[in-house]
Amino acid sequence: MTGLGPGFLGLLLLIGSCRHTVGVLGKSQMCEVETGQTNIILDIEESRGDFIGQPTTPAELPIYGDPNTEIALDLVFPKGQPTFLLDGKKLKLLQPLDRDEENLSHIVFQVSCTIRESNKKRNIPLIVRVSDVNDNAPRFMNTPYEITVPESTPLGSTIYRNIQALDKDAGVNGLVEYFIVQGGANRTEDEKLTSADGYGTFAISFPHQGQVTVAKTLDYEKIQRYYLTIVASDRARNVAERLSSTTTLTVNIADSDDMDPSFIYRGCVLLDGACINPEYTASVPAGSVQGVLNVLPERIQAVDLDTISSPISYSFASGMPGNYADYFEIDQETGVLKQIKAVDTSTAKRYDIIVRAEEISAPPRRFTTAKLTIAVKPVDANPPVISSSDIEGYVDENSAIGTRVLDASGKPITFRTSDEDLGEDDPKPDYIYELTTPSFNVTGEGILVVNEEGLDRDPPAPGRYKFQVVAREPKTNAASAPLSLTVILRDVNDNAPKLAMVAPVSIAAGDQHEQRLVAKMMATDIDEGPNAVVTYSIYHVSNNGLQKFKIDEKTGEIETRGRLLAGEQYSITVQASDIGGLSSQAIVEVTVTPGPNTKPPRFSNAVYEVQVSEGAEINSTVTVIHADDPENDPVVYSIMSGNDLRQFAVGQQSGVIMVIRKLDRESLTRYQLIVKAEDNGGLSSSATVNIKVTDINDKNPEFDEDSLPYIFHVDEGKANAFVGIVHATDADEGINAEITYSIPTDIPFSINAKSGELRTASQLDFERLNEYRFVVTAKDGAPDARLGTASVTVQVNDLPDEVPKFNDAKISVRIAENEPDYLVATVQAYDPDSMPEITYVLRKGDADLFKIDPSTGEIRTTTRGLDFEKQRQHELILGTIENDGDGQGDTVRLIVDVEDRNDVRPVFITVPGPVTVNDDQPIGSIIATMPAIDADGTSPGNVVRYELVGRGKALKYFQVDPDTGAVRIRDELRKDQDTEYQVDIRAYDMGEPQLSSVAMLPVFVRHLLLDPAEDQDQMERKSEMGENGGLHMNPDTIGLAFSDDNYIISVPESTAINSTLKLIQIINSKKPARETPNNYKCEFSQGNELGIFELLLEDYGCVLVLVKPLDYETKTSYNLEIRLVSHRYFVSPRKDRATIKIIVQDENDNPPEFVFNRFHGQNDTYYAVITPEMDIDTTILQVRATDRDSGKFGILSYKLYDDEEDSPSKEDRPSSYFTITEDSGILRTAKPFNDATNFPLILTVEASDNDALEQGSHNTRARIVVNKLTDSHRMALTFSNATPNKIRNHYAALEELLEEKTNGLISGIERFSNRKYLTENGTVSENPEATDVWFYLIDPKSEQLLARNDSLVQESLFGAAASMDLNLAASNLVRATAEGIYAPIQLKEQVHKIKATMASLDDEVFSFTLIAISIIILILGTIGIIYICVSWSKYKNFKQRMRQYSAPTPTRYDPVIVNSQAGNSGESVANMKEYETQMLAMAVPPDGDEDLQLDFSAKNHAFSLDNVSYITHKQNGGGGEGQSSPSHSDATTATISTLRRNNLNNLANNINNNNNNNLTMNNRQNTFQSHSGDECPKQCESLGHSWAQHARHTHPGQDQAPQ
Repeated sequence: MTGLGPGFLGLLLLIGSCRHTVGVLGKSQMCEVETGQTNIILDIEESRGDFIGQPTTPAELPIYGDPNTEIALDLVFPKGQPTFLLDGKKLKLLQPLDRDEENLSHIVFQVSCTIRESNKKRNIPLIVRVSDVNDNAPRFMNTPYEITVPESTPLGSTIYRNIQALDKDAGVNGLVEYFIVQGGANRTEDEKLTSADGYGTFAISFPHQGQVTVAKTLDYEKIQRYYLTIVASDRARNVAERLSSTTTLTVNIADSDDMDPSFIYRGCVLLDGACINPEYTASVPAGSVQGVLNVLPERIQAVDLDTISSPISYSFASGMPGNYADYFEIDQETGVLKQIKAVDTSTAKRYDIIVRAEEISAPPRRFTTAKLTIAVKPVDANPPVISSSDIEGYVDENSAIGTRVLDASGKPITFRTSDEDLGEDDPKPDYIYELTTPSFNVTGEGILVVNEEGLDRDPPAPGRYKFQVVAREPKTNAASAPLSLTVILRDVNDNAPKLAMVAPVSIAAGDQHEQRLVAKMMATDIDEGPNAVVTYSIYHVSNNGLQKFKIDEKTGEIETRGRLLAGEQYSITVQASDIGGLSSQAIVEVTVTPGPNTKPPRFSNAVYEVQVSEGAEINSTVTVIHADDPENDPVVYSIMSGNDLRQFAVGQQSGVIMVIRKLDRESLTRYQLIVKAEDNGGLSSSATVNIKVTDINDKNPEFDEDSLPYIFHVDEGKANAFVGIVHATDADEGINAEITYSIPTDIPFSINAKSGELRTASQLDFERLNEYRFVVTAKDGAPDARLGTASVTVQVNDLPDEVPKFNDAKISVRIAENEPDYLVATVQAYDPDSMPEITYVLRKGDADLFKIDPSTGEIRTTTRGLDFEKQRQHELILGTIENDGDGQGDTVRLIVDVEDRNDVRPVFITVPGPVTVNDDQPIGSIIATMPAIDADGTSPGNVVRYELVGRGKALKYFQVDPDTGAVRIRDELRKDQDTEYQVDIRAYDMGEPQLSSVAMLPVFVRHLLLDPAEDQDQMERKSEMGENGGLHMNPDTIGLAFSDDNYIISVPESTAINSTLKLIQIINSKKPARETPNNYKCEFSQGNELGIFELLLEDYGCVLVLVKPLDYETKTSYNLEIRLVSHRYFVSPRKDRATIKIIVQDENDNPPEFVFNRFHGQNDTYYAVITPEMDIDTTILQVRATDRDSGKFGILSYKLYDDEEDSPSKEDRPSSYFTITEDSGILRTAKPFNDATNFPLILTVEASDNDALEQGSHNTRARIVVNKLTDSHRMALTFSNATPNKIRNHYAALEELLEEKTNGLISGIERFSNRKYLTENGTVSENPEATDVWFYLIDPKSEQLLARNDSLVQESLFGAAASMDLNLAASNLVRATAEGIYAPIQLKEQVHKIKATMASLDDEVFSFTLIAISIIILILGTIGIIYICVSWSKYKNFKQRMRQYSAPTPTRYDPVIVNSQAGNSGESVANMKEYETQMLAMAVPPDGDEDLQLDFSAKNHAFSLDNVSYITHKQNGGGGEGQSSPSHSDATTATISTLRRNNLNNLANNINNNNNNNLTMNNRQNTFQSHSGDECPKQCESLGHSWAQHARHTHPGQDQAPQ
């Protein structure tokens, strides 16, 4: 017992301390921030209007403790009114927050937390961040907007840049975009004429800038003002919440001089205010001058269509004949036309002149032209002569006015008037025709027509007209001799026949077979010919006697044809008609008298065919028979035979046959009765009555017993699928046996009413109902239809068409963290199919953390397990492979809540550097705080406590606060002379199992002594100072200091770690003794936040050491600030800091990286295409790589390589078809592609840096895939209302859209072109306002181009839904209407590619070809040199002879002008012959150029108009006056130069053809007349003859005058 005493006492003390510790821990946790931070940050939205009920995020303050029982919370606002109040741990707004007006981004205040038990209080900083709400619409600044632009502004020009709208919101809510939309039509009628909405005419190409550009051509003459409705919208992320404002930009159009002038007169055809093809006419009489001419339709006048209204100048541009200017002129200012000279019709009969109206303005002047026709009227010397096509005409009587009179052949009678004064080309006047009868007239076209109503041929009117016609010219009143004509009226049926009256007629009774004459009718018609032929008919007979009489239609004789009975009376109405339908009527009264009884009764029918229903009632009538007696005696009827069964009876007097017994059609269907009719005299006749018993509906339809019951099978999921056929029969006949089938309407089946074929009306579902039972009804066609029924069973065959469904929409589970392969949950789907197929799959969720069994649906964690600290909750979406839908039941949502476990040890937040304290610090002073946090999510696993561990003196002098980690001084530090202590603090959590971490805190104690060597007296005086004493030093002592304030170091980025960069010398430092360390140190105060450098101590200084690698591309320089610290010695406050600038030198340490601008597809491959018609050296692609290095290390070069796997012949390798520019990476074609080339061609491009040096360079490779693009691969996405320039702005977005809509196919856009389409006649039309986007698609798997008809393309682009989706997306993207994808129309042009042909030649043949061409060139060159030498020799000799000639005054000769209007042809021929002997002598620069160009300007001193003349062999016999050449030398020079030109035939011909007209005009103006009495020397004349002969030999084709 005594031995257990000390142990038991220790156990009791341990238990007590544990209880106290637990209590302390529980209390110390109160008022702590749950996140472990020292402050709290919350988020809240600004108020929407006056709403103040929005919550914060998180909703409650994360402070440990219950605010009702454990802690008390209060808000402390340092200044201003409080913004929030507390509701438990929730913050409630007291007033609305407006972030925009108050510029309020956050609210800072404090929350005061008091522990109720200990009354310990703590203030926690609280920051509430206010997030923006899009509640402000953009507001336009500096409105209204108005601008004036000229109508000549080019398309795409920016006309307005000052549109600006501001949005007070922040972030994307404050970003503004601008758009032009269609405006309203609130304009007056007058404004609509001159103004329009600017939508479509102007555009804002960049919405974020708001600059307005011109999109369509402006035209002031059409629209003078545009109103642009501009919308400014913010860019809130939720499109539905975006706010916008609207303003109007008024664009005034200023007029420019862009309209040609236009001639104007009433009646002209206008287009855009200008007359089209204006024409004027005038006339002048021959032989007289009229002066100012009267121009029709109005005087010549033109106006400027622009508002500038420039004055107009009038002139003649051209005309035919060419001498029009000799006779007419036009006033330049007024446009008045004048005749200035008399004209004769022998000279010209008409002048066609082009009048030019030109604006008087700055060049270039605008002008327009009009056609003016001036007719020359001949002198009237002969009267007109009239003639007609025939002198005898015909026309129907009663013809309407204007009816043409025809000749015997049916052609209209026309008149023609001629005048010998008029030639063939003279305009013909409009003659007036005068007739001697008012009944006819002649039209303006010269056609004879009726001019009087009611011309009558019938007597007593005349049948023909005779009259005369005279033609008269209205202006001269000249008349022709009269012409006699006869017009005969043709008969028209306009008179009805007339019948004569007939006396009453009596006729004896008789049989119907007798035909007796009753009377004869007679009618007359005064028409003639066929119109007078009369036809007779009986119109009406009283007492129903129409069938008893007939009339001969030609003779009018009336005869009997029916039985007439005594005492009958008839009134016969007879009608007489002609062929035109005209008629008249007369009545014949007939009375029948008695006759002898000699004939038996006669039945009206020999055979009667009747039907009777088998259901007919007894005594019902079957039919009525009737016999007539010619003598009108009574008749008695009886049945002679056929009535063996006594089924029928006949009435003796009435002839009614009746049923007297029930009939049955099924027993006997037909009866034949012989019925007799007998009169009083015993005479009789018989008739046959055939009776057919008709069916009544007395039988039901019956289904085939062999097929009953009906059992059919059909597969589910098929609409209109065949099920089976039901069949029924009916013993009745006719409509009673016509069967119609029907089934109930509430079942998913349909039946053919006639054939009985059953089909499914909709898709059946085995899982919903697998068997159907119903009744099919067969109904006959009788009105009182009878029915038959049968039962039908349809069994549905199950097909695997149902998708699995989940019954649960959401499952929630909780599992512990760090549990690998743990069963989380099991999901189960239900497949309604009879053979369910379910494969479970994880649709959404972290596959690295969870896995699902595809067959059982078990969800387990992977081997990693879950981590509560990383993610507290996981959301998984589970589904099945068979069901890819997203609707209800298609997936199940699994929520996994992770339960926390104590698996994370505490971690010190910050470990402060060495702490230096003075040895006079009092006990309990805090020298450092070592806070630690525990990342566990829940308590007590995240509650941290602290304690000191380890051994040594540190436990004696220091202690740590178990709750806060604050390190305090436990004992006086002066007791020990040690200057350095290592304090080890252990931070541990309260979880199970307990986890901990240990951190070391170096503590340096600075003993307040200047030097260890100080004398004892000074030490004693310092000790007497007490606690308030400070550190004493000699003012003359400088202390420790840096040797300089600034240091600059250059360091290569490849410098090794732990390398010494700089030794920083410390002034006044002493080398420490062996047993004592340095009592000073250097430390960073700024610039080394990344810990790249370290400061170490050396003798007399500090060393800067590199501890982490440098990277020039990350940072090129560092600015460090260091300070000098000492615990024992005085440090000079003036030189205790220094700056060090470290410059990092770049080295080649980064390889090139290729830049791929693809949104989808492979990131190591470029794709390009070539076309069959592509030329050599055509750019198809540019590859680009970047290098993070600078200088020469960043300069890249590119090379091509082939795939190593494929090694064809060298000339067929893919790289042989291309070249690449080393510096720019541009890939071009190197040779043509033959048909045998296998595509795609795969290349490798290599990018090398450092000038591609072998040593010290890096390289990177990428693939290039080249395909051959043909028309079968091309597709065009068409936009109907946007130009190619607009669509081109969305190039990259369209490529991304096409790749998205084609499920990852690689797309490429080839071009943007105007919309092309085929017209009905097969031509190609182009619309510049629409766009075709040519593109192609590449399969990323095969890397080959896809044709339009490929299944992948058809499915992804040309399906109905896919096409509609693509059109909608493309329209929204570019804001234009997409019409779909079509095959593009390409205009084929035949291009001869010489370069390609040369390239395709074989190398060996090509070399021989070059040699042959060289030999030919050498031979031709030698011949040319010899020819030139011989010609030069002849020229020198000729020049020497010419110098011997002496002609002081050479004679000049008259020019020969060929008059195109000469009246004598012989004279014209003579003149032409003289023209052949002329020569044009002029000075030509002797340059010998092939393309000889003559320069007639004043700068050309070799050419002079004085040297131009004609030389002829004729001598001037007259004594005319003229002008001689200035000098003999000039003429000699001209002659020699001309000789040289004639030696070069080709050059002379070229000059003659190109400059013939100009030279002729110049020569005419500069020809000189010969002097009287001058004679040409014989040498000159001989020279002229020899020159003419030489010219004929040189130009043998010029024996005729030039045209």
